[in-house]
Amino acid sequence: MSGEVTGRWRKPTIVGEHVVLRPVTAADADGLWELVHDPEGNDLTATTATFTREEIDAWCASRASQDGRLDLAVVDRATGEYAGEVVLNEHDPDTDSANLRIALRGPAYYGRGLGTEATGLLVDHALRTIGLRRLTLAVLARNPRARRAYEKTGFRETGRHTEDGEEWVEMAIDASRLAPAYPIVTERLLLRPLDRPSDVAAMHRYRSIEEVCRYVPFSPGTLEEMAERFRDPERTRSVIDAEGQVLSLAIERRDTGAMIGDLVLFWHGVADGHAEVGYVLHPDHEGEGLATEATAALVDLAFDGGLPVHRVSARMDQRNTGSAALVRRLGMRHEATYVDGEWFKGEWTTLLVFGLLRSEWEALRG
Repeated sequence: MSGEVTGRWRKPTIVGEHVVLRPVTAADADGLWELVHDPEGNDLTATTATFTREEIDAWCASRASQDGRLDLAVVDRATGEYAGEVVLNEHDPDTDSANLRIALRGPAYYGRGLGTEATGLLVDHALRTIGLRRLTLAVLARNPRARRAYEKTGFRETGRHTEDGEEWVEMAIDASRLAPAYPIVTERLLLRPLDRPSDVAAMHRYRSIEEVCRYVPFSPGTLEEMAERFRDPERTRSVIDAEGQVLSLAIERRDTGAMIGDLVLFWHGVADGHAEVGYVLHPDHEGEGLATEATAALVDLAFDGGLPVHRVSARMDQRNTGSAALVRRLGMRHEATYVDGEWFKGEWTTLLVFGLLRSEWEALRG
């Protein structure tokens, strides 16, 4: 195949803090030749294959025309030198997954964070821009440095196997994707997208109450301001398909059909597997356990909805004792207190942080 590749497998240039990923060119052959002759690198990847200089030259010259895979040079921004390569290969169209591989040029480029940053940049490009659903890799069990680097970018161990006397750790990372089948039904509630014309007025009825707004980021506002908020699709998102997005759902009573509050789920990202929950409820419906019921369903959705969530957290003003009691009922631990941790509504506020690990949630579910 010849010519420039377009579409999802086009060859990008990606700029990071310490490295640049760019298309491989014929001029990279010297650096790649040095890379494949690095004894330490070959040992830590169990590489036994040998290559001629002609093969290396041909390989570098052909990368720009390869469809269905991506080969990028890792360039050290401080020096402009070729520092290694990152690769996506073995694309499986059925699962829309690919294998990730990275190799650095030699010891001069180890231990500087270049590989970790390059891996993170490629993971982000693969999952967000190319739109792959999953990335996999295998790393030698006796190479803990590489395993830690992969874990920093969100990879998690999925299994092990032995090949040619070497133990390999299989790792994977999945795309951020949460697309529930709505409504989510609990004993007394429906959790659904914020999409009805009446939702603006319903939300304004409780978000315009001073008591409701006391410990939350927003302040009482007008109906027009609430309508403007609804015009921003990111404020009413019901699907998560990338890091940094926020899911917003209405809390509706099954017995009356009334919207009585709303929930948010913040997806911080795959590297830490961190999600955060929040809720607001009309005070007329407090004292019935409805907020606990709704938030428990949201925590279940976070862990069981398709995102690679490792930990769910909740933050609140220390004076908001009702919210602290709620998350404790869900099994969350008090993890931290940030004294005067935030300048909030004209004063320093002490924050409480609660958390729940996936393993703890699974134990609570029995």
